[in-house]
Amino acid sequence: MALYSTHLIEKWLVALVIVVAICAVPFCRHTRKFLNQFIMLCIGILIGTHFVSNLAQQHTQLPERQWLSVYLTIENIDYHSDERSRFVATLSRVHRGNEVITEYCQCRVQLYWYGDLPRKTLSPGQQYRAQIKLKMPTTYWNQGSARPARYLWAKQLVKQGYVRQMQLTQVEASVRWRVYRAFEAAELEFAGMLQALAIGYRGSIPFEQRDVWQRNGLQHLMAISGLHISLVAGLIFLMLQRGIASLPHKGKFLLNRERLLLNPVAAVVALVVALLYTSLAGYAISAQRAWLMLLLFWGQRWLGLTTRDWKRLWHAAVILIVIDPGSWHDIGFWFSVLAVAVILLCQWGWRVNSSVGWAIRLLQTVYLQLLFLALMGPLSLTIFGGVSLVAPLSNLLVVPVFAFWVLPLTLMGAIAAITWADTFAANLWWLAEQPLIVLQPLLEWLAKTPIGWLDGSSVTTENVLLWLLGLVLLLPLWFMRYYWWMSGALGGLFAGFVLWGRWHQSDVSFHVLDVGQAQALVIERDNAAWLIDLGRRFYMGRSHFESVIDPFIKQRGLRIERVSLTHQDADHSGDWRTAQARLSDVDWSGALTQKPCQAGQNGVWRDIQWQVVWPKQARAAASNSSSCVYWFTYGAIDWLVTGDIGFGEERTLVEEKRVSDVEILVAPHHGSAFSLGSLMLKATQPQLTVVSVGGANNYGMPDKYTHQRVLESGSEWATTADYGQLSIEIDAQSWTLKTPMLFDKTNAKSYSSTSQQ
Repeated sequence: MALYSTHLIEKWLVALVIVVAICAVPFCRHTRKFLNQFIMLCIGILIGTHFVSNLAQQHTQLPERQWLSVYLTIENIDYHSDERSRFVATLSRVHRGNEVITEYCQCRVQLYWYGDLPRKTLSPGQQYRAQIKLKMPTTYWNQGSARPARYLWAKQLVKQGYVRQMQLTQVEASVRWRVYRAFEAAELEFAGMLQALAIGYRGSIPFEQRDVWQRNGLQHLMAISGLHISLVAGLIFLMLQRGIASLPHKGKFLLNRERLLLNPVAAVVALVVALLYTSLAGYAISAQRAWLMLLLFWGQRWLGLTTRDWKRLWHAAVILIVIDPGSWHDIGFWFSVLAVAVILLCQWGWRVNSSVGWAIRLLQTVYLQLLFLALMGPLSLTIFGGVSLVAPLSNLLVVPVFAFWVLPLTLMGAIAAITWADTFAANLWWLAEQPLIVLQPLLEWLAKTPIGWLDGSSVTTENVLLWLLGLVLLLPLWFMRYYWWMSGALGGLFAGFVLWGRWHQSDVSFHVLDVGQAQALVIERDNAAWLIDLGRRFYMGRSHFESVIDPFIKQRGLRIERVSLTHQDADHSGDWRTAQARLSDVDWSGALTQKPCQAGQNGVWRDIQWQVVWPKQARAAASNSSSCVYWFTYGAIDWLVTGDIGFGEERTLVEEKRVSDVEILVAPHHGSAFSLGSLMLKATQPQLTVVSVGGANNYGMPDKYTHQRVLESGSEWATTADYGQLSIEIDAQSWTLKTPMLFDKTNAKSYSSTSQQ
């Protein structure tokens, strides 16, 4: 309620309600339980309101799209290369020219650093004086597109921005910085991997290693997670327990009555050490959840409470959200909580006595790995875009090595680095990475096997059927009494999904992607795609082809067969060189290609008839006036793609009768004031007019008079600025407009739009 309210809820009012409700508890004997729950709900609203108000206040302190002089301290580095860097920093003093905006902001922002050669080596704890330009991240509402605003929520970051002219002022020595510098000085092949285990920093892991380990289902080992926290706490607990138990039963070291405190003392020390390890990891979400689970498990045992593991997990998740209300936006939160939930489910799978042999233990381990893969596969497909089918084998081989060799030696090396014994730390880390060097070739081979990785784009109905069949085969060992009920439910859901999908599957889908003040169109049929325009290429950062189009294609599971560019403007041609290098075997046409547009060109692509109706003469570098205008026909449905033509070109098309009635019209030039005139609307009489345009752009598009002309012509009107991705499903006789949003994009709330009364 607090995080998504349009206006901030008054905190004093919520606090007053809580006080009144607490005072009413003794007098409400029959409704005391519900009153207590209401009090807890109000406390949650109060915490969320405080979280939102702090971020909103910091947001209003920092102006956007202006160069500011600041002092910043680097907290964490996402990546650092010769071309660009991304890191999280805390701002302390912010100036705009001679104007002091704030002296004690303590605002956390995410910054990108490009150029400024030679580039300095970044490390946590460094303090810089720099110039930055801040803005709220642009969120494109398309299938497969990332949600940067959600990332800001999760990390409690105020804004994103760019940095330049960085001048190092001082280095704030910290434990993490000390270990980080020791790793930088050590010559290790797996320095990034060990660095991730020691301090939770994954920015130094090479992409090749990261990809290989992810394809083997070992991504949970590349950072401090619940597995590592539990191992550290368990090792410390066992060492203390066995060490103290080995002392004499009598004497000054250990009295008989003191032996009753053996387990609590060992548990407290283990929790303290695990907390220190969590802080060394930068308080990652998964590490916090694991530590809270340990605290709840041991704490409730000391208090004599018999609480189920499910309730402990639920309590840990609630406490995490209370401590950090933005954590539930973090993918790591859901992956961590759901992974533990699956482990708890797996514990029910096969319970055996402690006296069974090693063969039964091994069989149980294999079964649990397979069940874990079956249950976590859909989550991995959603987060990582694929599923590792060799994950059970890889985990059986690598996890024991990590648990009993790599992790202990890495932590011992970190302790040595903290005490300034860098040489000894480097030697320990060298020993720690030796098994990784041996295992890496095997993991690379497993990652390259055809059946090693199931990509999300290649998932078919047969894959889903086989996956459900494997899960059903594992269910008798898991839920015997519910076997037939769950099998029937899964079968019914699957059959209903297949029949519903086939019944509602359209022949052709025409997508107008949300790329801001640019244009990118996709025609989809039979899992194949024809791209028309590529959005924009940014001076700093990635292009729309990389950040929007490619994720969309992968999410839909499409194969690109044709690419066409209406003209050479940067908001249509985008990063065409990168796209052409990646799609070298694709048929390219239009501007900036060897096959420029010319009226009269026509053909058939997957039963869709197409023709070029403008320009009259082919030009390799097409301007607005000579934009390619495509006419598409499927069955009885026609749609027109017009590029950036203006009134003059529209008049010529109408007078020469090159256009006629269409069902769908892509507005020319983003709905500008000098396009989509009355002649064009009268000649085409579109049922739907779609506009690819950015919200609050500097060009005043779409023009209000253009919008008015379209509505007066009787056409429907839809823009990507309002709804995000516009998808038109086309059959032989009808069309349907769909968007991925349940509400207008302009109503998507964030703390930046929250007003304070």
